[in-house]
This record gives sequence, C-alpha cells and structure tokens, in this order.
Amino acid sequence: MELGFGILAVAFVTAFVVVKMLKPIAYLVNLVDKPGGRKDHDGVIPLIGGLAIYTSVCITTFLFIEQPIFIRLFLLAGGLIVFMGMVDDRYQLSARFRLVGQFLICCIFVYGLDVHIHSFGDLLGVGELNPGWLGYPLAVLSLMGVINAMNMLDGMDGLVGSIAMVSFIGLIGLFGAAGHTTFQYLCLAFTGAIAAFLIFNLWGSPTKNFRKVFMGDAGSMFLGLSLGVLLIEGSQQPTAAFSPVTALWFVLLPMTDMFTIMYRRIKRGRSPMAPDRTHIHHIIIRAGFSRKQALYVMLIIHSLCVVLSIVLGMVFQEWVVFLASSLAIVGYQLFMRRAWKFIRWSHKYFLKASRLL
Repeated sequence: MELGFGILAVAFVTAFVVVKMLKPIAYLVNLVDKPGGRKDHDGVIPLIGGLAIYTSVCITTFLFIEQPIFIRLFLLAGGLIVFMGMVDDRYQLSARFRLVGQFLICCIFVYGLDVHIHSFGDLLGVGELNPGWLGYPLAVLSLMGVINAMNMLDGMDGLVGSIAMVSFIGLIGLFGAAGHTTFQYLCLAFTGAIAAFLIFNLWGSPTKNFRKVFMGDAGSMFLGLSLGVLLIEGSQQPTAAFSPVTALWFVLLPMTDMFTIMYRRIKRGRSPMAPDRTHIHHIIIRAGFSRKQALYVMLIIHSLCVVLSIVLGMVFQEWVVFLASSLAIVGYQLFMRRAWKFIRWSHKYFLKASRLL
C-alpha cells in the first residue's frame, strides 16, 4: 500500500515538474497549438502533455519497477509513438504516414513481445473461441484501433486524460486482485502522471502564470497504445487477470464512437480520418451543455462501463457480459441516429428547467 502511494506521488510530482520545465522549450521550438479553423481555444497552448506523461512513467518505472524485457520494450515502443506524435503535432503528418508508423510500432509488441490474442473467451456460450494464427494480426489491428480511438476522441479539455485515467484505475484493481504487481505498479505510474497533466489541462490558463497545456497526438496515441497493450496482456496471459470481454468494456466508449464516426464519414463520401464535430461529446455540447458538463457526462458514462465490466464479470458468464456490451453498442447507434431529437428535447425542456432553477 505504501509503495503504491509512493509510485503515485513520484509519478505526479515528476509529470508536474516536467510540464513546468518543458513549457518555455515548447514555445521556442513551436511545439504549440494555435487557434484557428476548428480550434476555438484562446491563446497559444504548448503540446507537451504527452511527453510529460511519458517521461514521468519512464522515471517512475525505473525507480520502482523491475526492468524485464517487457517493460523495456514497452517504454521503447512508447517512446517511438511519443516521438512520432510530437512530429505530427509540429508538422502535421499525413494520415497514411501515421498509420504506417502505428503499424510498425504495434508490431514491436505483437511480434517482439508475443502480445497477441489467443482467445476471445466464451463470447457465444458455446465454448472458448480461439483465433489461432489470426490472433497476431488481430492484435495489431486492435492496438491500432485503440490508438486511433483515443486520438480521435481528443477534442475537448480533459477528455482523453480522464477517460484513460479511469481505465488505468480500473486496471489497478484488476491487476492487483490477480497478483500482477508489475502491471499494477505500471498503471499506478500512469494514473499519477495523468493526474498532474489534468491539473494544467483543466485549470491552467492560456495567459496567466499557471499556463494550460494540451496532450497533443503524442499523448493520446501513447495512452491508447499503453492501454491497448495492457488490456491484451492482462486478458490473454495463461494466468489472465480478467476476461477478454472485460477488456472490451474498458474501451467500449472510445472505440464505439470512433467506428460510428468513421462509418458516417465514409457514408457521406469523406475520408474516415477527416476531422469534424460529430463525436458524442460534440452532440452533448450542441444540446446546450457546457464543456465541463459534457466532460462530466462522458466521464460518468465511461466510469459506468468500467464498473459494469468488473461487476458483470464477477457475477455472470462471459457470453452474458458480451451480450450486454452488444446491447450498449446498439443503444449508442440508436442514440446517434436520433441525436437531433436529443438536442431539440434538451433545448426545449432541460435547458428551460435549468434556467428556472
């Protein structure tokens, strides 16, 4: 317990200090986000959150966690995707280049560390589903999916950081209950580092001394990769800490949002990677909620997904938990198809009632 608090504290303080140190450098090298186009924030914001989180996790794991080959390659591949994300933040890489880079980095984990999917569990109630050799390419695609889901969700202050932190907190409990202390400590390091970043991201100002920072593509892709690897590793080991369907619930919201948005873009004849304002948090804001309120709604939804995955996994069989996740996805699709009704209803009833109060 004391070691856990120590890891949290060191990761938090390290990330906090690194952010303060990197801010002036970010302005010098133009690693900043400027308002304009779809970006309606105030002032010039340093894009150093991802680098600060990565640096904090590296230092904390070096101090508190043993360094087997898995941890070393984890940090190496994490460093590569952070570097690629920083280059993308600075020079705006093409979607094709980013995908190729993500593919190669994911292959380090899948083929270098043997992080692959060898079982989907009993999803259909007919026994364990084993993908065989397809487990390797499916693992690569799964990691790329989580990376891009977190990256595409990063459209509002605190959203990706909060979503990731809730997932890592859930993993702390699951890994701890299963006795996987190395992964538990790694998740504690992520939690402490993200918490420090969120202080700057949510309460910092573009103009005052305590300046705001953004996570950037470096941060969202690093968190997506790390979360994806830990979910696969935790659900696929011979002594798995949780079931594969539980892992699905941990990324259900960002993954469902990503695939829904990509399908709607393709249907409209647009690139699936083209940015727009049709994510679920944009719908909530359009319904009259403030950005902070939209963040709280998203955080509540994701927290419910994580808690439900753990509770349902303890009580029901895997096929029941998978059925519940399928119903949640269907409900999401129905909501998005009728989003305009929700927006109209919110403006007519909810906002009117809130003004009266």
